[in-house]
Amino acid sequence: MSDKRNDFIAGNDLALYGEKIIVNLLNQSNVECYLSTYKRASAFSKVYEMMPDFWEHPCGCIKDYADGKRDSKARYLITEKVSLRGVGFIELDYSNVEMPEVDIAILDEYQGKGYAFEASKILCVNVFENESVECIVWNAFRSNKASCRIAEKLGGKVVEGKNLVVEAMRAAGLKVNPAEYAEAPATVTYEIRKMIFINRFCNRNCM
Repeated sequence: MSDKRNDFIAGNDLALYGEKIIVNLLNQSNVECYLSTYKRASAFSKVYEMMPDFWEHPCGCIKDYADGKRDSKARYLITEKVSLRGVGFIELDYSNVEMPEVDIAILDEYQGKGYAFEASKILCVNVFENESVECIVWNAFRSNKASCRIAEKLGGKVVEGKNLVVEAMRAAGLKVNPAEYAEAPATVTYEIRKMIFINRFCNRNCM
């Protein structure tokens, strides 16, 4: 990651306010809420319940991040503005600093309220305003029509992507033979380009 971005994140107890939700940078004050929300909202929630070892990896990374041990990700808790309850999470993976990848999920009971789109939109605005990022990558399971619609609404265009199941297993430190996961749910990848996003959502003074 670039020093500029590290300085920005490390010195900023970030809170982004939307009409319905607040996007808060993960820290020690909200880590327990984040863990609970993440485990239940993630696309791998059922796997986490069945395979405690699989849950240990993201759980440890989240706790380390809250303690100030930054990795390649920027992690944010999404809370409902009225109740201040955790309703989901959104992360940006900066393994490729020029094209961070989005991971977002909303708890089942809060879906259909526009929270995911609002959180994604205000975070994209923040990134494009404060970082030298020209493109944000959005991965989704093809069967997740809601996620695909949000990516398209943000101006995302479909490109060749990767297998999210295989990538998640590898990230957890497990040995994976991609051929064994050929029947895994199909995924789709979108690229959200800065200028397209700006033209769609920002006025002339936005940037």
